[in-house]
Amino acid sequence: MTAAQENVPMPRPQRPATLTFTQAILGLQAFAAIFAILLLWGLGRAGEVAAPAWLVWGCGLPFVLALGYAAGQQRKGWGRWLGWALQAPMLAAGLVEPAIALIGVIFLGLWIMALRLGGRIDRERAERDAAASPGAGESGAEVA
Repeated sequence: MTAAQENVPMPRPQRPATLTFTQAILGLQAFAAIFAILLLWGLGRAGEVAAPAWLVWGCGLPFVLALGYAAGQQRKGWGRWLGWALQAPMLAAGLVEPAIALIGVIFLGLWIMALRLGGRIDRERAERDAAASPGAGESGAEVA
C-alpha cells in the first residue's frame, strides 16, 4: 500500500433508510406538536377551549421532548415501539381541537409510510450489495 492510499479515508457505510425516515418524521412531528401547543394555548386564552395553560404546557412540552428523544432512539429496537406509542397522544389531542387530530392522522400516515418504504429501500440496498459483493458470482447464478 502506498502512502497516498493510506491517507484516503474508507467510505462510511450508508445509513439505513428506515432510520433516516423515522428520525425525520418524529423530528417534524415535534415541531408540529410545538405549534399545536401554541394553538391550544391561544385558544385557551381566547376562551375557545376549556384547557388551562398549565395543562397545555405541562402535557405538551414533555410530549415534544419525548418525540425528540424517540427520534434519537430509532437505532434501538424499542425506539420504533416508542415512535408508535407517541402517535396516540397527537390523535388524542384531537378531542380538544379537531385540527390537531387531522395533523396526528397525517403524521401517523407518514410514520407508516416511513416504516414501509424505508424497509423496502433497505431490503433493495441489501440485495444490491449482496449481488455486488466479490463472492456473489462464484455460485454460477447471475443477478440481472
